[in-house]
Amino acid sequence: MDRARLMLLVVALAGAAALPWIGGPFWTGLATQMMIFGLLALSVDLLLGHAGLFSLTHASFFAVSAYTVAILQVRYGWPTLAAAPAGILLGTALAALFGISVRTRGVYFILITIALGYVVWGIAHRWSSFTGGDNGVTNVPFPAVGPLAVTSHTQYYYVVLAAVILCGLGYRVLIRSPFGLGLRGVKASETRMQSLGYRTGLHIYVAFVLSGALASFAGVLYVYYNKFVNPVAASFPVSVEAALMAIVGGTGTIVGPFLGAGVVLGLRNWVSSFVEMHHAIMGAVFIATVLWAPQGLVGIAARVRARLKGRDG
Repeated sequence: MDRARLMLLVVALAGAAALPWIGGPFWTGLATQMMIFGLLALSVDLLLGHAGLFSLTHASFFAVSAYTVAILQVRYGWPTLAAAPAGILLGTALAALFGISVRTRGVYFILITIALGYVVWGIAHRWSSFTGGDNGVTNVPFPAVGPLAVTSHTQYYYVVLAAVILCGLGYRVLIRSPFGLGLRGVKASETRMQSLGYRTGLHIYVAFVLSGALASFAGVLYVYYNKFVNPVAASFPVSVEAALMAIVGGTGTIVGPFLGAGVVLGLRNWVSSFVEMHHAIMGAVFIATVLWAPQGLVGIAARVRARLKGRDG
């Protein structure tokens, strides 16, 4: 890492640590949501940016883990140390089941992930005796580990910040490992990777499960912040927005999905206060990104930096 990037990282971390004291409750809450949904977008980008697969079912893993934590803690009194891992485990198990979708490619993969997502949404919506239906499960407590307990959203912001940093570091190791490089190879040419002896189907399946595990972790963070979960968390628009965040920020990067989450959530909060049809604005942003900035915000920043270097040279 060069000195400029290191300084930028230090400044970003310092700003993130100081945000609750500078920005107040509103900006702290918005930043917490950006980090949580950025993590969900990062899970989508593991497939989209590194394997070339456009998944639209990640809201399912996100919601199942959130529902698991909510039901176990609210109805059965499970502690955080048991409920949170159970949520991640169940969401990951669902990803292992839905991983059969990697037997398809292209538009067929997109369609089957949409169908699988609607199955989970339908269960969450219709099985009201278990999921609470449209009312969902409410009064989820803040996480607590023994005598250590989160008592405010400001404290929880730092929990999410630490979790996101650790996930980002782990993600960086993963994509730079031989496994991650293999995914890049599959994206570039699956037939060539097969000719080299790679079991590409198994490779992508493992990536799908890991991606589901990351989405499940984001779901656990979400339910502790939101204090409730309902079928909206499993809905198709959540999966679409996660993919949109990754594309707008820049696919194949770590910081891109978080930048995209900032743009999408920021626009949603700002535009919805003026225009009722704010989803149309989101659609316009997506179209503009695909047509004129396919590499997202990270790509734009890289081009600007290259031009500046060219002028200096």
